[in-house]
Amino acid sequence: MTDARVFHETVLGFDAVVLENDTVRAVVLPSLGGRVWELDDKIRGRQWIWHRDGVPPAKVAAGAPYDDVWAGGWEELFPNDAAGMFEGRMLPDHGEWWTYDWTIDKTTAGAAAVLRLRTTSSVVRAVCEKEFRLAAGASSLSVTYRIRSGEAVPFHFLFKQHFPVLLHSDCRLRLPGGRVDAVDPAFGTVLPGPGPFKWPHAVHAGRSVNLEVVPARESGQREFVYVGELPGGWCGVDDTRVGASLRMDFDPTVFPFTWLFLSYGGWRDVYTAVLEPCTNMPKDLSEAVRRGQSACLMPEQSFETTVTVTLGGVPS
Repeated sequence: MTDARVFHETVLGFDAVVLENDTVRAVVLPSLGGRVWELDDKIRGRQWIWHRDGVPPAKVAAGAPYDDVWAGGWEELFPNDAAGMFEGRMLPDHGEWWTYDWTIDKTTAGAAAVLRLRTTSSVVRAVCEKEFRLAAGASSLSVTYRIRSGEAVPFHFLFKQHFPVLLHSDCRLRLPGGRVDAVDPAFGTVLPGPGPFKWPHAVHAGRSVNLEVVPARESGQREFVYVGELPGGWCGVDDTRVGASLRMDFDPTVFPFTWLFLSYGGWRDVYTAVLEPCTNMPKDLSEAVRRGQSACLMPEQSFETTVTVTLGGVPS
């Protein structure tokens, strides 16, 4: 077993930090929100992260409309999703993190490749860190997040993963179960009725849909769902064509909901499934607070959690 490595290279004109061992290669772009741009399973030859055709990654100003410039990559949302006024602040579209140039605070190699990034948010004052770790010989990339409030009063927030998966129709979405509710029934074309449904089978008025199945791009379908009441803290995708799997593990007490944004060609010609373990439901912060389903930080309090993505074979 060789050591895990950390090195710099240029990707699409941006400085990238690569964490690599014998089985996994992860490419991080610190200046573009610290997003993971590539995640390669070197054993099975499978790159897992979706990139949007015709929309290259670019630096954008805070407050930019996310959907217009979304280029792909594994990102995180903080302190919100939908833009708007909340608790006396104007929150930007899809939060602050994705527009920031993150500072490289630490890199190490050897028994583990480690990259720690840091930034300070401004709409909600907080010191934010994310630390990537890839052990030598491991098939898992873990990311530890730390958010320390710099506010003088408590604030509610949303923290969410945003991992768009590179798909084809031989992929299958995997969750341990749960209750499925539409984010916006007027948006979706997949669910057969108003729900709620038990994952993965949505049944209504004699029509049944298996939500694990990924339709072809030509289907032009789309859906956006919340999955709550999760019996376990994980979600993922199997690629049955090449026998590869991706599994994201998380603390279900921190992320009690997994959102799934599913565009099978039906939204802006995009073909991806976005895995979104989240602290909150629904995306409207005021409504999440009213339901008691929102994260909150007290003055000087810290939020910390770790998410781990494991690349492996399709379970038999």
